[in-house]
Amino acid sequence: MPTPKRAHKRRSEQELAPVRQRVAGLFDEAEVLFRKGEKALSRRRVRAARRAAMKVQLHIPEHADRYCRKCDSYLIIGENATVRVKDGIRIRVCKECGAVRRRVLRRA
Repeated sequence: MPTPKRAHKRRSEQELAPVRQRVAGLFDEAEVLFRKGEKALSRRRVRAARRAAMKVQLHIPEHADRYCRKCDSYLIIGENATVRVKDGIRIRVCKECGAVRRRVLRRA
């Protein structure tokens, strides 16, 4: 007899609020460190922010364009990332690892 599936526990906003603040703070630190030239430390801050968010299954769409999902680098367009728009698709390329992210801008 198969075991019953466990229901997904929905976390309250009270539980998520401190994690949101921590993630935002870590991304701010990552930006400051990146601008100082400390790319390795910046990458560690992004990785810590992602881990904190994943632990409580928190989506972070407000920070989605600020880091590379492959190498966890903090991205700044023109410095270590390029963005092109072609046929209604935004193409972002990380110059650190070469990862490409595509996103549809408009529906036809």
